[in-house]
Amino acid sequence: MSDLQSVVTSKKADGSWQSVHVPSGKVSHGLTKDESEDEMRALLGMDEKGSFSDEPLTSAQFSGLAQEIALFLEGPISEMLALHSGFARLDAYENAVAQIRLGGGCQGCPSSTLTLLNGVQTQLQEKFGEENIQEVVPVL
Repeated sequence: MSDLQSVVTSKKADGSWQSVHVPSGKVSHGLTKDESEDEMRALLGMDEKGSFSDEPLTSAQFSGLAQEIALFLEGPISEMLALHSGFARLDAYENAVAQIRLGGGCQGCPSSTLTLLNGVQTQLQEKFGEENIQEVVPVL
């Protein structure tokens, strides 16, 4: 299975290749299929293995409930977002407000705010309670 989720790669009439990340509309081109897919990985912030190794995890900078929230974002939530070549990171948590940054394929995606507010916020509230997650704010 390809590490590029939600990406369609096709050969164009001129013999070159094009990859499209469907959710975000990001497009890459190459003379070969591998070149086009490598360019897409670069656009999404992925390394050659398809992971976000340059994107640091944030859980170590938090403690208590904030760290639990960060770990949940880095684990199950990012696994869900990986279906679209994306991930989530906690940037700040204070007074039951979680500031969350979506990256990879989610960065710049027109549906990312909807995903954050209707998907991620709901899962966080189910896991940690509405009293602990009153609001989720996107970090751009």
